Amino acid sequence: MLYGMETVPLTKKQEAELEVAELKMLRFALGVTRMDKIRNYCIRGTTHVRRFGDKAREDRLRWFGYVRRSDEGYEYVGSKMLDMDLPGRRKRGKPKRRFMDAVKRNMEVGVTEEDAKDRAHWRRVICCGDS
Repeated sequence: MLYGMETVPLTKKQEAELEVAELKMLRFALGVTRMDKIRNYCIRGTTHVRRFGDKAREDRLRWFGYVRRSDEGYEYVGSKMLDMDLPGRRKRGKPKRRFMDAVKRNMEVGVTEEDAKDRAHWRRVICCGDS
């Protein structure tokens, strides 16, 4: 489910829908139905699978760190795109979510863009769990 999701800024609703789908798959794999009344945290504990939102957050930050580090030896277009500000204004109403909006929201846990320069340190700080 996470394949190619590194750059997708998910809304809370989309994240919840993907988590429901993931739990349906886990229940099917275990041969458990909703009628068995087994809690989600028990299913996650049995399969050793973390929450979808945590995994998506970690993948997004890992990709961001990769793009930030890739600019060291040469001019990388991905890094230029992250820093680019488009001219003009955004449309009226609630703005569409952008990748950097999601990254900045994910980095509120106490990491900075400067931490991304050191790969080993970055992997330690963004890690949400052991699996």
